Amino acid sequence: MRRLIKIIIIPVLLSLPLFGAYYGWASYTEGELVAAATSTPATEQAPVAFVDTSDPNDLLPDLVPLPPQDVKIQIRDDGAVMLLFSTTYYNQGRGPVELRADPKTKGVRADIDRDILQRIYLKDKEDSYREKVVGNFLWHQKHQHYHFADFVNYDLEAVDAPNHPDLSGIRTKTTFCLRDVSRVEMELENRVAEAGYRVCYKELQGVSVGWGDTYFFDYPDQGLNISDLTSGTYRLSFYVNPERRLEEISLENNISSAIFDINMEERTVHMLKQTPEVTPKIEHVHLEQPFGLGI
Repeated sequence: MRRLIKIIIIPVLLSLPLFGAYYGWASYTEGELVAAATSTPATEQAPVAFVDTSDPNDLLPDLVPLPPQDVKIQIRDDGAVMLLFSTTYYNQGRGPVELRADPKTKGVRADIDRDILQRIYLKDKEDSYREKVVGNFLWHQKHQHYHFADFVNYDLEAVDAPNHPDLSGIRTKTTFCLRDVSRVEMELENRVAEAGYRVCYKELQGVSVGWGDTYFFDYPDQGLNISDLTSGTYRLSFYVNPERRLEEISLENNISSAIFDINMEERTVHMLKQTPEVTPKIEHVHLEQPFGLGI
């Protein structure tokens, strides 16, 4: 059996642009057992050239997750063994990923059914755009602001862990507040120098071209409960836009991963491999914690 732990943080390498091509390579907690077929670790595949067939008039985003960073073990006050990590995804597309609350729905804290529109700007006409419903904003009590539902998945798999419990993996569905936190050093045609989305507003969130959103390991609920795991080798995969609700230039570069050894006796993590291995340089610019900014 496989334990599916659904985590909503209410409020991955994949792709590098080379010569015009893109190369492809995560609250409330609700535990649920789901049947799992024989679990085998994902096989490594060589990158395949991606040809952009989207309408060039649509200034679409392209979201790419970096491998999980700062992976470590921490013991909670209640004795639970937590695997903590930081995650960053960035936008290398033609336009921002911009989410706007549907004005036909009211955004109050008690209302978790706030319809959200993805606004896609158009190149041929100034101030022109189209919109589509892509999900909901949910209120996160600990973070004290709104998050976009089911925006990220984290999946922990056993690669080589003898005598590990009868759990083929720990998968979490997680929501994020989308904002510009980290500047990405890449040559992008429409990149912006200054952050355009810095606050977790209940009406507007997004990530600009050339910017990334980072959730640091010390944020509330940014981790997985691994109390039942045994020592061994594990893979942590990071998926962004897993439900493919958001329109992007490519949906084939939305996963990253890290493989590491866990020593449950010594409470240590030893990193073995990160995919993709080559990633753009990231500068964390806006380090102020966002909690409460969306009230």
